[in-house]
Amino acid sequence: CYVLEMFCERLEPEGVRPLLDPLVKKLASMLEATSKRSVQEMTVAALAATAVAAEEEFAPYVPGVANLMSKLMSLKDEKTFSLRGRALECMGHIAIAVGKDTFRPYFQSTMQCACEGLTFESTDLHEFAYAAFANLSKVMGDEFSPVLSELVPHLITVISQDEGQLEKAEEAQGNQFNALDDSDEEDDEGGYVMHIRTALLESKKGA
Repeated sequence: CYVLEMFCERLEPEGVRPLLDPLVKKLASMLEATSKRSVQEMTVAALAATAVAAEEEFAPYVPGVANLMSKLMSLKDEKTFSLRGRALECMGHIAIAVGKDTFRPYFQSTMQCACEGLTFESTDLHEFAYAAFANLSKVMGDEFSPVLSELVPHLITVISQDEGQLEKAEEAQGNQFNALDDSDEEDDEGGYVMHIRTALLESKKGA
């Protein structure tokens, strides 16, 4: 699936046309047949790459692929968040590929998934959501504007959050097991430690 993804990303519509029907059917079949998340994620990524390569010629496959993605976008187990995010990403790429009119029936459900993803404590889901917002806003144009009143304040809040915290070195040593995912930098005097919340940095970059 990874090789297919890389291959399709470099194809033009005329190049993928002879392969499109068997390729989409094979990937869809693989996605339904496997329960291994790593394979599912790569298959979804390959479908997204195929859509981008095929552009408008992917339109006949949108209903079937969207149905598969909708099941994945409803996943709520933390272990499946990456797969859920990949499905959301795939829908964003499909929107770019086929355009506003073809994607319109799937716009609301995709937006609902993206917005719901922001309610989970998952940096990955947040990043996938921000990428989906970017793609959908490009495709849907004015039809995206109703969500701006809620979305823009959220993005501003994320961007304005402080991702660093100064703490005395002795206090930091006592709390060293409370922030294993953070980056720590000690100042020149050796008296303070700066805790960098790298996950928040990634969210801010996506926003």
